[in-house]
Amino acid sequence: MQDYFPAFSLDLRENGQKGAVWKGKVQPIQTAESLAELLDDIHCERPVWVLAGGEVRHHHLCNSTHTHHAWVDGLTNPFIVFDLEARYGGHKQHPKVFVRNPKMPLPKTKHTFGDGSICPYAPWENVWLWERDTAADYLGHACVWLIKWLVWDQTGIWVGPEMSHDKSFLSRTIGRNNQCWCGSGLKYKKCHLIQDQMK
Repeated sequence: MQDYFPAFSLDLRENGQKGAVWKGKVQPIQTAESLAELLDDIHCERPVWVLAGGEVRHHHLCNSTHTHHAWVDGLTNPFIVFDLEARYGGHKQHPKVFVRNPKMPLPKTKHTFGDGSICPYAPWENVWLWERDTAADYLGHACVWLIKWLVWDQTGIWVGPEMSHDKSFLSRTIGRNNQCWCGSGLKYKKCHLIQDQMK
């Protein structure tokens, strides 16, 4: 974490949490250069470049043909600094990231878990695996989610495809042996499957 997010401080005892708690600031968009291309790549789920410190840029090796979306022109301030809190216990359960500032008003809350932590990807697609990835990797996904959220906040558009949180959708979509949607790291059949089917 120190190598990729040096501005984050570590507190092993914060709030009695098990595992590590990091707090720090990130500014995912720091330049207007190639901003439209970056947002198009996020919209189309193409690779982007997450630099140390959490800055997200248009990938320097990208050779895609880009579309300029009208909603890009509706951005009023893409250069927002976010105060984050990241928690990880060092096991199968995915890390959690909370946005502490700016406060996200309830009507603008989107793609978050019940505890207020962000939901940066569909866990059952194996975007993050505890045997392979780190809390710093998770923070990289969180920085891309922050860009999606600031576009949503300023334009009313959520960048890229969205997965429904509806229980019927989840129970139809997630395989029994895939990771559960909640980020527990457990197989769906050993976690929320039965509850989702009942609902």
